[in-house]
Amino acid sequence: MDRETLAQALEYADLTSYQADAYLTLLGMGVSPAIEVGRKSSVPVSQVYDVLRDLEAKGYVETIEREKLHVRPCEPEESMADLESRGDLLHDAVEEVRERYRQPSRVDTRVGVTKRVETAVENAQNLIGEAGTVVEVAGTFEQLQRLAPMLQDARERGVVVRAAVYVNDDQTPPAEFDPTYGFSELRACTIPGPFLVIIDRHRTCFAPNTRSDEDYGVLINDRILPFVFHWYYLTCLWDLYPQLYVDDADRLTYVALEEFIRDYYPLFEDDYELEVVVNGIDLKTESATTLEGTVRDLSFLGDGHPREKLSLSDLGSYKTVRLETETGSVVVGGWGAVFEDVEMRTISLVGISPGKQLFPDD
Repeated sequence: MDRETLAQALEYADLTSYQADAYLTLLGMGVSPAIEVGRKSSVPVSQVYDVLRDLEAKGYVETIEREKLHVRPCEPEESMADLESRGDLLHDAVEEVRERYRQPSRVDTRVGVTKRVETAVENAQNLIGEAGTVVEVAGTFEQLQRLAPMLQDARERGVVVRAAVYVNDDQTPPAEFDPTYGFSELRACTIPGPFLVIIDRHRTCFAPNTRSDEDYGVLINDRILPFVFHWYYLTCLWDLYPQLYVDDADRLTYVALEEFIRDYYPLFEDDYELEVVVNGIDLKTESATTLEGTVRDLSFLGDGHPREKLSLSDLGSYKTVRLETETGSVVVGGWGAVFEDVEMRTISLVGISPGKQLFPDD
């Protein structure tokens, strides 16, 4: 390090330019008369005594009373201890600033807009740890890989994790990408889209991946707006695309009532008995509830018109499932249910059998 840079470093340690120059001059001279330090440095001779006294007060030099005032540098282990501690403090401060920049405070307002795509990804990493029922995520292989440890933890808690990954026709996943790590189901979306995470129907992290004039992220803490993103996810990023991986092909658990009705309405119309288990929220008590029962009615807007096959768009309005349970009839609604008895979180088909009408009396 050259003298000029070293002097600048000492000035960062709260020495004046005269003090830094006098100290460096003394280091090259050893024990010397104070007046000689003034003559060989940039310090005016009239100020050299005051400058050296100040350096002594800061622990850099020691004065020696002789016929003429002499001065010598203190041992560096002592004089540099404060500088080293400041350096450690500044280094730690830099690392802390970097960490806080990488892990920003979670946005607890209803809607927050950030200037970085990374902020949306980082907030998703934090929020997935709080998921209790379902995580719907769409992103690139790299983004899904970053979320994988948090998604794996969520799966171990019993959370349903549905992921759509953006792929090109000739793209292969990175070697370290393991679809068995963190996903209930993985689908391949062949049209590039945004980074999107929807957590338990009230948290959303969104950021554009392509075709945006600038980087930004949107963080949502709300029960209404995430439904818009969920419907976009369901119809544009999920339903149309092929399945790459499913962790249990025999598990028939749904997190969207639309999908359940679409898949089983033909069987219900053919008088099959559908036995289901519903986990949801009792709207009267606002508490979690689990129901077991037989499907007695599937209702939706336009159900009076005969259809060979339902699509999700047919179920875009209201839809309900009426169950016959041991305690009576219960009406189950989907996301945002208001007038029904229960708002569904998950619905699982646990049994299916032909109804009586399939075997009419001879």
